[in-house]
Amino acid sequence: MDENPGLIEPFMKEHKLTFPVIPAYSYVQDTLHINGIPQNWIVDAAGTVKLKGIGYDATEKWEQGMTEAIETNRPETATAAAAASGR
Repeated sequence: MDENPGLIEPFMKEHKLTFPVIPAYSYVQDTLHINGIPQNWIVDAAGTVKLKGIGYDATEKWEQGMTEAIETNRPETATAAAAASGR
């Protein structure tokens, strides 16, 4: 949480996590009106939330699902998918 951002780096190292973390709970709560943590978002370059997920699963299933969601929402992948569907 924002109250002790010094806990983030040790936690990330302990769990071998490498994704970016933004210690901005208050900002996110006020902006996105969240009601539970942890939450995961995929946000495009324009700031549009493309995917929002609540919770975490310590199994490989969560990581696999997030990897697939990130790949699906990459600009080149999303553009190609839209073109293929006629959008």
